[in-house]
Amino acid sequence: MIRCRTIFSILVASVLIATACLQAASLRGKVVDPAGRPIPGVNISIDGGKIGAVTDEQGNFQLDAEGPGGHDLTFTHVGFQPRMVKAFEQSNLSVELQPSVYPGQGITVTASRAEAGVSPVAFSDFTGQEIERDYSIGEFPLLLETTPNLYAYADAGGGLGYSYIRIRGFDDKRVSTYINGVPLNDPEDQATYFVDIPDFASNVKDIQVQRGIGNSLYGDASFGGSVNIVSAGIEQERSIALSTGYGGFWSDGEWVGDMEKQSLEYNSGLIDGRWNFSGRYSRQLSDGYRKDSWYDGWSYYLSLARLDPNMTTTVNIYGGPMQMHLAYYGISREQIDEDRRFNPLTYANETDNFNQPHYEVHNVIRLAENLSLDNTLFHIHGSGYYEQYDSDQQFYDFSIPPTEITNAEGEVVSVITSGDIVKQQHVSKNQWGWNPRLDLQQESGELNIGGQFYYFESDHWGQVTWAEGVTNQIDPQHKYYQYFGEKYFAAAYVNKNYRLNDRLQFHGNLQFRYQTYNFDQVEMGPYSGYNFDVDWAFLSPRVGMNYRVARNTNLILSYSLSSRAPADYEIYDANDPYALPSLEIDDIRFAAQNDSTVIFGDPTMKAERVHDFELGAEYRDSDATYGANLFWMEFRNEIVPFGGLSDLGLPITTNVDRSVHAGIELSAARKLSSRIRLSGNVSYNYNRIKEFEVVETVYDNPDDYGYVGSETFSYADKTITGFPEYIGNAVAEYNSDLIQLALRGRFIGKIYVENANVEELAIDPYFISSVTGKLNLGSLSNLGTLQLSINLNNIFNEKYEYFGYGGAVRFRDAADIFWAEYTPAAERSIFTELSLRLR
Repeated sequence: MIRCRTIFSILVASVLIATACLQAASLRGKVVDPAGRPIPGVNISIDGGKIGAVTDEQGNFQLDAEGPGGHDLTFTHVGFQPRMVKAFEQSNLSVELQPSVYPGQGITVTASRAEAGVSPVAFSDFTGQEIERDYSIGEFPLLLETTPNLYAYADAGGGLGYSYIRIRGFDDKRVSTYINGVPLNDPEDQATYFVDIPDFASNVKDIQVQRGIGNSLYGDASFGGSVNIVSAGIEQERSIALSTGYGGFWSDGEWVGDMEKQSLEYNSGLIDGRWNFSGRYSRQLSDGYRKDSWYDGWSYYLSLARLDPNMTTTVNIYGGPMQMHLAYYGISREQIDEDRRFNPLTYANETDNFNQPHYEVHNVIRLAENLSLDNTLFHIHGSGYYEQYDSDQQFYDFSIPPTEITNAEGEVVSVITSGDIVKQQHVSKNQWGWNPRLDLQQESGELNIGGQFYYFESDHWGQVTWAEGVTNQIDPQHKYYQYFGEKYFAAAYVNKNYRLNDRLQFHGNLQFRYQTYNFDQVEMGPYSGYNFDVDWAFLSPRVGMNYRVARNTNLILSYSLSSRAPADYEIYDANDPYALPSLEIDDIRFAAQNDSTVIFGDPTMKAERVHDFELGAEYRDSDATYGANLFWMEFRNEIVPFGGLSDLGLPITTNVDRSVHAGIELSAARKLSSRIRLSGNVSYNYNRIKEFEVVETVYDNPDDYGYVGSETFSYADKTITGFPEYIGNAVAEYNSDLIQLALRGRFIGKIYVENANVEELAIDPYFISSVTGKLNLGSLSNLGTLQLSINLNNIFNEKYEYFGYGGAVRFRDAADIFWAEYTPAAERSIFTELSLRLR
């Protein structure tokens, strides 16, 4: 009997103990940063529930969990990346959180971010606060105007439409732009079409602009620099925001065009400690400053993120269908004096109609405390067309047969072989890519091993929708050319930061890139049906050093070598029926009926190659930042503009034997008080052609343009066109709880627009200023905040041009004629916006 009671007591005790375990499992631990320092104030939720604990001043926490087994703990803190870990009952749990921003910099921590005191590269940060300060409406490059040694402009004179970015004298083809690590440069012409991602700046968390040759992490094959954009992520707080804005342009004191914008934004915050959803819709309209430069488009941004134990997955979808009237041609000085807003493209439907959605999947797995695997998959689809009106065209060039006009008796009285036409140039393209990267944190420094891979395909065709006098004789979708492009790109790299001691760090990067371009043209009318394959292989090394001279002062030294293939249209302008591929001819094979096949070899348009030497110094503390950077970039075969634009607004280019880009960049920022901050930068550029001779056509005289022959002309020691010699920026800020003000001034030096550097044709230096103000109108029943913002650009109504192109016509018996055309910038403009944010 006693024995039975003993057994029964043991069973009851076991049940009670098990029940207690089911009811409460004590979870304890400590949260630290990568340096082992405790992080106080970390919010901890368990199994997707409410916050169950907050770390104390020593980073310690303790909470009770119901039931046995593993529990999902989510750790969140402003300034650190959220993390979920699988926890079991134990008393010594150690959790390390990675910073989401660099301390004191407000810039997102990613592998594509240069870090002060570590990365031997010249860079500037554009924080989320600065984006909110400066951006309301307009094209993305114009937002970055205050960045050191950066120049931006837009076809329409300002506001919305095609816009361009240049750094150190290099156009956007030599500036790599990335959104969340996904390349934005077009694989065919290597340009960056910011117009296809309208209002994207509203989704951006921060931007870093790096100058000079980027390594594999900072910008593949970039010469002038790279722009690394990070959109808002899983750390967003729950909110709903609505905004509406209106503004426009003045010209000679009269209101000449409107701008409008409406947007709706939603952020879910972290749901169940695991999920985050955000979305944004906006609509933008603009009449443009220049005549016939209107814009009509809307944009969307959707992001879904999931947090798992030691893993984060994010899906982003964004884009924006748009339609706009083209305005890429410049006008002469005489036309500017008569009507500076004139647009030579006067056909009412001279439009660009395009849609380019982006799809991204990002996955980061923490394999160990010091090892993570990052994979990005992306797909970019683009489709649309330009519509253009061309007068007095030969119909044969558009595969339109002659049309006979007969009288009542059936006799041919005339034959129509030319006339005006309306044409559309269509494109459909797809890019699929994968960017893997393995990051290993070592005691000596970080090691990155990764690659970049993509496949690209495109289908281009032209069709005539109307032809003068013969519209009823042709198909409504009459094609007159078609060609297909295909590209394979593969790159592998290794990147290493090596910390020798507390003062000295070394950096090394080595990348191998291979790309192949397959071109297939349909034989049609005057188009010969060319087919060719071009392969490129490049090895790009980079070495650098970062030396800490004093506690807040660093010295950087670096050398880089990089190469870049010509853009596709620089090898062959497939839209021109009489253009020839810039390729060597290896063989011509003849067949029956006088048919022949041309076997092409290597391109005659050579790949660019540059050696980049950089020396810089920087001082940073909590109140001030000062920086200086010297650079010398030695070029072979640089591709430079050589007079005029193509029918699609692309610059006509050529190789230069030797050229140099050199200069100095100075920057400074200082807090005068808790509310007042001053910042500025100035740069000097020495962009020179050193060796370049070209054979040009010579005519008899300007009266009859009789062909005489050709002569060789030298352009040695001439300044490369399209970029100012001096750039200066100054910004004064005032910030309080009620009001934020920012006054900006910008000085631009002389800009040559043609290679002979004719002084009378150069764009004169100018100074412009702008002011941004934001007024916080208070909260609404503690639900949200109401804010009014005003952006006033070109305060003093300066009339200037900010881009131009030109060339020369050579004569034997008369003075040569040098010509130029310019893009006029907008006069004074304003935009006001009212926004409501509910939390």
